[in-house]
Amino acid sequence: MKNIIYYFSILFGVFTLASCDPSQDNNGDFLIGVDYNPNTNTGGTGGSTSRQLKQMISHLKDEDTGQFEDSNIVYSYSGTKLISYKDDSGETTKIDYNSSNKISKVSNSGQTSVFEYSGANVSKVVTTFAGVAKITSTYTFNGGKLVKVAAIQEFSIPVPIKSYLETSYQYQGENMTKSVIKNGIYDPVTGELVMMPEEQSIAFTYDTKKSPYKLLPTEYILLLAGIGPQGGAYLSANNFEKITISNTGASGEVMSFTHTYDSENYPIKSTTGDEYISYKYQ
Repeated sequence: MKNIIYYFSILFGVFTLASCDPSQDNNGDFLIGVDYNPNTNTGGTGGSTSRQLKQMISHLKDEDTGQFEDSNIVYSYSGTKLISYKDDSGETTKIDYNSSNKISKVSNSGQTSVFEYSGANVSKVVTTFAGVAKITSTYTFNGGKLVKVAAIQEFSIPVPIKSYLETSYQYQGENMTKSVIKNGIYDPVTGELVMMPEEQSIAFTYDTKKSPYKLLPTEYILLLAGIGPQGGAYLSANNFEKITISNTGASGEVMSFTHTYDSENYPIKSTTGDEYISYKYQ
């Protein structure tokens, strides 16, 4: 089972596209770098608040080396619209919009994601990692809420492989309370999809404060959910207090979080153990 870095990989989508060195976890999730992310205010589908998320700083432990690593993401806006963000290596990721003010493309030097829509909802996102992989993610909504993401992942290195990852979501009010994840592999000879018997279940409980990820474009969070599908939970209105991860036939792993808030009830720091993520706003 992944440690807390597994959780933060999903949590900060910003960092997902900030790295050009993708990797695949034990469950087949295509998670790049250290992080993950969602929104409803700046750019794309928006909320009513004028506040903007300006910066996220993480202090997380690398589960392979046991060493702490610090990351820094800075967001740039044109008016209320998120147009780019830069990581601490200097890599800038650009965000383009279509005539309906929806995200049409997210790109940097090593990755490009192109969006398709059905009415107001994202229907498909195709993400290409240059010389490494392509992920085609399709989305299903019910009553305006994301209920399923199905991703076909085609890797060219280290060896050619085609896999399938499906995540279904359950809700209570405006919070996503459960994700159920299934995966499979396409037979390289017959092309037939062979599903694995195991499933992973992730249950979430929340505080009653405002999530900083709701300040980022909803379409961007959906992109991240297509790359690391559990990340769809960051479409929720509030902040995680506890996450319980269970695999078929195994006992669950529980992660608990504490938050400190500003005067507007947004978190300025989220902590679990010795690891944390801090947020700055404007």
